[in-house]
Amino acid sequence: MGFVRGGGGKAEAAALFKVGRKTVYRYLEAEEKGALEAKKSWGTWRKLDPQKLADYVGGNADATLAEISSALKVGRHAIWKRLRQLGITLKKSHRVSGTRRGATGGLRQGTRKVRRNKSVLPGRVRD
Repeated sequence: MGFVRGGGGKAEAAALFKVGRKTVYRYLEAEEKGALEAKKSWGTWRKLDPQKLADYVGGNADATLAEISSALKVGRHAIWKRLRQLGITLKKSHRVSGTRRGATGGLRQGTRKVRRNKSVLPGRVRD
């Protein structure tokens, strides 16, 4: 506003500061009313405090993403990303471990081959 008060034109001010002319007029009007002041900071976009997450996971090591998200009241994706940033990995639970699979590669014990329903498979794939 000092530019306009110093003798500069409103259109020049708009071009110089890369704003619309209406914005210059609004600022001048607000300045006349005494309502032109800097806006207060509203905070940050980050809802998830990394220290809270680390403390929660430290105390609840078996918690799933869904449990953590309901406790901290943020989305699962936010928790996933923050855990990754902190270098904390989640427990992986596999139903069948690699040592228990045996030679058949994941079939139940006592099963030697996969049974297929021949009516469901197309003709060229049938045994």
